[in-house]
Amino acid sequence: MTIENLPEREKLILNCIVESYVQNVQPIGSRYIAKRYNLEISPATIRNVMTDLEEMGYLSQPHTSAGRIPTDKGYRFYVDTLMSVKSLSRNEQRIILENLRKVSAEVDEILHNSSQVLGKISSQLGIVLAPRFYQGIFQKMELVPISENKILVVISIKSGLVKTVMMEIASGISRNQLEETSWIINERLSGLSLKEIKETIDKRMSGISSGEDSLIRLIVESSNKLFYFDGHRDLHLGGTPNIMANPEFSDQEHFTKLLELIESKQIILHILDKSKEFDKISISIGEENKEELFSNCSVIATSYHLGNVSGTLGVVGPTRMQYAKIVSLVDYMGRALTQMLSAQMS
Repeated sequence: MTIENLPEREKLILNCIVESYVQNVQPIGSRYIAKRYNLEISPATIRNVMTDLEEMGYLSQPHTSAGRIPTDKGYRFYVDTLMSVKSLSRNEQRIILENLRKVSAEVDEILHNSSQVLGKISSQLGIVLAPRFYQGIFQKMELVPISENKILVVISIKSGLVKTVMMEIASGISRNQLEETSWIINERLSGLSLKEIKETIDKRMSGISSGEDSLIRLIVESSNKLFYFDGHRDLHLGGTPNIMANPEFSDQEHFTKLLELIESKQIILHILDKSKEFDKISISIGEENKEELFSNCSVIATSYHLGNVSGTLGVVGPTRMQYAKIVSLVDYMGRALTQMLSAQMS
């Protein structure tokens, strides 16, 4: 019997088991299903169906219990075939919009706040990956004096967002020299993608007779840092205590793996990068993630857009998660963040 042609009775009982187990965190028995859902099917018949579903790989039976729990295959069938997406409450939508409207145009602040909201509403781990800004178009650079030997470099791209970097400089550079240098840089680089700038800035900034030469050299030498909007610092996590509170991670082995997962941002980046291929909701369950640390977790993710670039946001939790609610949350958050960022651009 294939995953596509389960009889209606098997679908009904699998749906009941998934929803009951997600809520109760206990293996589900036939008597519980018969009593809770009033299916007009005897416990004995339900037990036989559960045995069939176990043989087909949709359920498993922990040795210490007569009840069953869903497998990755069972969750996959539920997500693809049985799940009814639950709309966010008005209060949850309000929380999202209010938190997004609070923030400025600074990249890190917007994305960090979004991860916190995802973590709070999902009661799991909220994740937001910054767009690959190498596709973004450079608009201007401002050099703001902070002290005698420190400046704040403010880089704006045409998406409307900015990045700030504190840099140490040789003392004695005047405000006029800073303004003249930023004017030269903007003249040479404006309209280029960040990727083009990183690859060609040394040639584009050569042969300059005006501006502060030492500062221009510093900008060129620091271009990988200044124009690099991807990387570890651009992966934002919110709600770490939430995911740790799940009973699945109560034993030492699973707890240790979870801590390692949270600390291994490269693994999360790798998982999210696959989700960037999809504009729709992407759901990967347990061992589908192909990463050992994610073998007990599911990832629900989608893309958000900022002009001609896109990023990824989502939720990580145990395979026993409220898929119907979290799919709705991730979808709404992706659309709300896209709208908010678009408004910033206009």
